[in-house]
Amino acid sequence: MYKKLFWGMILISLVVAGCATKEQIYQSSPSIQTVSTTHYEVKLEPLRAEGHNYYNRFQYEFTNKTNGDLVIDWSESYYLQNGKRYGNFGWEGLTFEELRDLKEEPDITVGAGQTQSAVLFPAKLIGWREEGVRMKATTPEAGFTLGVIPAGEHGLSIAVLQDGKVLRKRVLVTITQD
Repeated sequence: MYKKLFWGMILISLVVAGCATKEQIYQSSPSIQTVSTTHYEVKLEPLRAEGHNYYNRFQYEFTNKTNGDLVIDWSESYYLQNGKRYGNFGWEGLTFEELRDLKEEPDITVGAGQTQSAVLFPAKLIGWREEGVRMKATTPEAGFTLGVIPAGEHGLSIAVLQDGKVLRKRVLVTITQD
């Protein structure tokens, strides 16, 4: 009798231990990456999903260090994943319809000495919510969810136009999963 109870307890313990999942915790190195040239400075910081331990978007900041306007060409600026182009970015505040119909990214002019910032997310990593597609929701973020940025090297290849000349830089962070 005790032998059956003992083996039963061991079996239950093994089942419970096998079903337990370890929470995945993501880290970024560095936590904020800054790339600076004589013309501009770009900061990129991975942001965690609310209430979760993974990243799903970036805080981006661009500072014009020149005495003239600089133009960020978002159609030629790319999300980088493990050293390769992996599409463009969307930004916080886009509606479902705007994101779905986005064909060409805007050019953003940043005046002399000014700073522009936004929360960006990789467009190829979004997930579409069926109810948003069906109802054609028009509120920000309705119809899609921001996907997990997986472990690896991630960042931005930014194209900046100054007097018709393209200035390109990569801003990268490494995300690890524990």
